[in-house]
Amino acid sequence: MTSDDAASDRLGIPREAVDRLVQRLEDEGLDPHALMITRGGTIAFEAAWAPYRSGEPALVYSVSKTWTALAIGLLVDDGLLQVGDDAGAILGLPNPHGITVRHLLTMNTGHTPEQIDGLGMDPATLLSTPPAHAPGSFFAYNSDATYALSCIVTAVTGERVTDVLRPRLLDPLGIGARWMAPWRGLEQGYSGYHLTVHDLARVGTLLCDGGVRDGRRLVSREFLDELAHAWSDTSAHEDRAPDDDWTLGYGYQVWRSTHGFRLDGAYGQFGLVVPDLDLVIAYQGATMTTQATLRAFWELVDAVAAAGAAFDPAAGIVRPDEVVRDSWESRDRLVPAPDGAMAEAAGWSLDEAAVGWTLTMPELGAIAVAPDDWARTVLTDDRPEVDDRPQPVPGPATAPGRAVHVAARGERRPDGGVRVHVVSTTSPHRILVDAADDGTITAAWHTVPLQERRLGILRVPA
Repeated sequence: MTSDDAASDRLGIPREAVDRLVQRLEDEGLDPHALMITRGGTIAFEAAWAPYRSGEPALVYSVSKTWTALAIGLLVDDGLLQVGDDAGAILGLPNPHGITVRHLLTMNTGHTPEQIDGLGMDPATLLSTPPAHAPGSFFAYNSDATYALSCIVTAVTGERVTDVLRPRLLDPLGIGARWMAPWRGLEQGYSGYHLTVHDLARVGTLLCDGGVRDGRRLVSREFLDELAHAWSDTSAHEDRAPDDDWTLGYGYQVWRSTHGFRLDGAYGQFGLVVPDLDLVIAYQGATMTTQATLRAFWELVDAVAAAGAAFDPAAGIVRPDEVVRDSWESRDRLVPAPDGAMAEAAGWSLDEAAVGWTLTMPELGAIAVAPDDWARTVLTDDRPEVDDRPQPVPGPATAPGRAVHVAARGERRPDGGVRVHVVSTTSPHRILVDAADDGTITAAWHTVPLQERRLGILRVPA
């Protein structure tokens, strides 16, 4: 297959606008990892930033929520449940406040953020806790609600979310074996999926096309129209600015956006769906300033709209070569998170090796650190899960991962110390390590893992 470097222009996406986007992501220190832009289902541009590879799955955090909503949609299409159904009746739990499947989908259970913090990711507690507001009248971001949806999928079908999705969506979309991390044995639903940027582009295109793939309907348009509708008023969400993309409304586990709607995961995991332009942007990255990432994308979308170019996605466009860049080039723009300090680094050591260094982390082991490229190592983490309560509903359990994939690179600084980047290549996260010439080591997360503040929590199946 030959490369078509003009693919973006031929699809009405000005290549100079794409180049500006890439430069902006790097210049603003937004730490891009992988990017794919499609129009009409045809790839216009693809890029990856080493040590990340666009074809390797990585944790997408709350993008997982949209897949859980799609599993619910398949059950609705099959007549196995309705969004107005009583959630407690499905789960066999008391539900004195009348919380429905729709309330869970729209995060409108009526609980405040303070209440949600105390629910403990337990559906029984969620349904029994008196909400401060009437269900359906108050939005608060609520991963507990999505975990309850995962439990509902298993309660109705006896299968995990991924098992339901596999024959109906994942296989038809050409998405290979994928893993969602468990919570109390069941797939999290609210997080935990490990996907590629290709996967995000494929599901985004399906949503853009109203549920049809290659002429075959996979999900009803009726459900997808409801999914993309702004059911929840998010204008007061986290006291954000009025022009912030998190204030524009929430549907069924998707956010409304300045343009279209989006699948959205922590630190900048995005599937941007712009039906008016038949445009999808799939992205994985790592930043605390995710609105800045979105604004960079909206500049591209505005350029596509302004170009107004007619396009034919079937006009013999050959898939362009992937652009390969290196996150190391932006290393000085990547800074520790304000709460990123790692106290355990006091017990680490960095030793000279024949080539580069060896970084030893007693809790996981030793990794190679290369000076001129990324050195890859697979470590093992055998710690038990943080929550050993029984499964909320019967069903097939998902085993936790054990393999911790990292890539490391370092350089000697003018002061004689060594700076090392340790990247978890199956997640958005990296650790910034500084070794002084006296052997003292400090380390901090660039972005902090949400579940636990340790490298081993980012494990996946071997």
